Amino acid sequence: MSFPFALEPLPPPRPTSFEIMKELNDSRFKEFSDKRNAESAEVLYAQFAPPTPPRTSTRFNAQDAEITVISSDNVLFRLHKMNVQVTSGGLLQSKVDNDFLTLTEPADVLEILFEFLYPDYETDLERLEFTALLSVAEAAEKYGVFYAMSHCTFCLRKHTLFHSVELLRFAVRYRKEKMLAELTPTLLDIELDQVITILPPTAFGEFCLFRDRWVKVLLKCFALVIETSIEHDQNKSYPCSREPQTQITRRLKCFLDDAIAKPSSLFPEQLDRTFLQLEAILVGNGCTWCKDAFVTFKDCVLDQVKELPQTFAVELY
Repeated sequence: MSFPFALEPLPPPRPTSFEIMKELNDSRFKEFSDKRNAESAEVLYAQFAPPTPPRTSTRFNAQDAEITVISSDNVLFRLHKMNVQVTSGGLLQSKVDNDFLTLTEPADVLEILFEFLYPDYETDLERLEFTALLSVAEAAEKYGVFYAMSHCTFCLRKHTLFHSVELLRFAVRYRKEKMLAELTPTLLDIELDQVITILPPTAFGEFCLFRDRWVKVLLKCFALVIETSIEHDQNKSYPCSREPQTQITRRLKCFLDDAIAKPSSLFPEQLDRTFLQLEAILVGNGCTWCKDAFVTFKDCVLDQVKELPQTFAVELY
């Protein structure tokens, strides 16, 4: 078949803007790189992949259970409704949809908590690390598991040496007034700008008055040491003048410096320990003035501390 006119070839296609950018080595083309890398693919799969089927707890999987609890990591716990009603005051108050309860705690926490729902389980909380124990204690308070609440509180008291601030927050949050009173030394030792983040406003005001009484005693003791040390230093005839490290006033200054930073040093148990150490130093000191000054200081401090409240008792609202 022939055409009455000659056909001219079509012009080559014009290069796209991306091809021009690529040819010119434009930096903007590099920034517009393909984002579908391995990481993006994983995120995309996580968004559209079918959910992981739940697994069932091997310990709490009763065939005649009326309630199924779903943990935050998708583990099913099948429980008897009668046990939950008798041992827990708040678990059934959670959102229930066809006897399904979805909780915010992971399975390892609920596994321990649900042991308190059945009398045939013997729970050993002392084997738990502090973080795990605190998580179980918070879940017990949240859902009102009665026996777990008291048992966890008892075990938490053994961690006051290294986790006292966390226990303070726990005591305030769940209104553990007795535990708060036991942690009075910790409250005295931490700074007020941290205490105000722990105590509610009404309790913080009362604590400031409580702390003020302790600080005033510290200042009186400090003034007494300064006064007696000036008198001692003016007389160079004392035997301890040749060995300043044995002078009781120097030791008392160090003690009060530590007490200013840590007022709980004035609590009777710690105070007795400090006085025993100072008396041991005075055994080899032949200075009569140092010994008399120590007795005077000791009696004064004990009289002052005796009038101080030893526990911070307050009602938590």
